[in-house]
Amino acid sequence: MKKSYIPLLCAMLLIGGMVGAADLFGNSEIIFPEIAAIATGALLTPRLAWRTDALHTFGAIVICAALGLGIVLWMPGAVWLQMSIAYLLASVLFLLSRTSFAPMLSAAVLPVLLQTRSVVYLIAACTLTAGILCVRRILVGCGILPEAAFEKMPKPDKDAIFQAVIRWLIASALIVTALHCNIRFTAAPPLLVAFTEFWKPEAVSRKRPFAVIALVTLCAVCGAGMRYLLCEWLGVPAFVAAMLTIPAVYSIMQLIGLMLPPAAAIAILAYLIPADALVVFPLQILPGISVLVGASYLYREQAAQVMRRTGRRLVHALHK
Repeated sequence: MKKSYIPLLCAMLLIGGMVGAADLFGNSEIIFPEIAAIATGALLTPRLAWRTDALHTFGAIVICAALGLGIVLWMPGAVWLQMSIAYLLASVLFLLSRTSFAPMLSAAVLPVLLQTRSVVYLIAACTLTAGILCVRRILVGCGILPEAAFEKMPKPDKDAIFQAVIRWLIASALIVTALHCNIRFTAAPPLLVAFTEFWKPEAVSRKRPFAVIALVTLCAVCGAGMRYLLCEWLGVPAFVAAMLTIPAVYSIMQLIGLMLPPAAAIAILAYLIPADALVVFPLQILPGISVLVGASYLYREQAAQVMRRTGRRLVHALHK
């Protein structure tokens, strides 16, 4: 077997094992969709997708998963308010971590969206993340994956904090609208992760907005379609369908030429939703990712215009 296929096989086994364990124990809270994003970014991309290391990655998932669970258990208020607060607090932790590991946001928001009240979610998220990190360590040791040195992100300045507030306001508006209109997957947590990742000016995905929309939507169709066709129609065990979903999603990313880890999480999220929601799932994902991509580019365009006007005024003042 070629070395390039070993990380893909490992990702398939980990995702399949997760879904299989959920079926075996009859507990859907074992399914942590963001593990598909972590597996994609840690095992399937040419290099580690984020500026982080094993300790920061594991710590971020533990803290944010506990945060989301705690909000559900102890914070009163509507679900939209809980989700908004979860995203805000996770965004603060994201800045303080000085990493670019955005999947930590989903770990906090997902249990709130699903109103998870069991510690099983926390245990599953931590165990699965540790599994991915151990597999990556082994593959790096075997020379199959490259080592990645962790370089901390710059300390958050006023501009970074301001942009985090803008993202929170945009995300909160989407969350309120999605829950009010009963289309909650329009604000699916992996979409918020994707939003945070392609917000960065240096992100490759920022240069291809329509490719991002197409990729995320196709992955939603892939996940929902595989589960409907294989599980609901043909009666194939869910863990087999989930395993096959990973190479299908990987192929879509290769075809489009864009490796966006949250798109894999969207596909696996389809194994966590009610069966009667599978048909509408991609129809809710499409407007969600379209709004977030559009809002990001509108903000950037407005910011660029302000900078250009400021620059012209400064040059004009210097010439006087």
